[in-house]
Amino acid sequence: MNIAAKKYAEAFFSLGLQLDKVGAFKKDCQLIESSFDLTDGILGFLSCVDIPKEEKKNILAKSFEGQIDRMSMNFLFVLVDKNRASEYKEIFHQYYQLANPELGIKEGYVESVRPLDEKRIKALEDVLSTKELKVELKQRINDNLISGFRVVFDGEIIDASMKEKVRKMNEMLLGKDGSLWN
Repeated sequence: MNIAAKKYAEAFFSLGLQLDKVGAFKKDCQLIESSFDLTDGILGFLSCVDIPKEEKKNILAKSFEGQIDRMSMNFLFVLVDKNRASEYKEIFHQYYQLANPELGIKEGYVESVRPLDEKRIKALEDVLSTKELKVELKQRINDNLISGFRVVFDGEIIDASMKEKVRKMNEMLLGKDGSLWN
């Protein structure tokens, strides 16, 4: 674990608590993260010492103007000033770890061979959520599943993959110890 990332996340979370904006800051982090993930070379840009910090901040300000809270923008500027902007993934991950319990959210992921559309992911989230707890799933591609999907959250695995069905059938046919039926 990156100790510096945790400290930055804790500071941002503390500010979110003070301003009652924990959820808004989380959405801002998600928007920034997804935008950065779509941009080739962003890590190089953020960590390049030849580009002045003010230029980096100006480009970020223009990119997110009107889309994120002013405090989230200021936090992003602090990361640039302290040469931590290229560590955004770890910092935001630490922030989510702090924010989710406060917001009544459990994060998990759904694995599938091919990308699932947002409608299916939302349907899975709705089935797994309760009145007290909202489940948010991120998608991961897993070529080993053959077909179907696997949901992992809160230490539990819901495996509806073809690979698991084949494993269970094999176990049933061979017996749990791997020997053929007598």
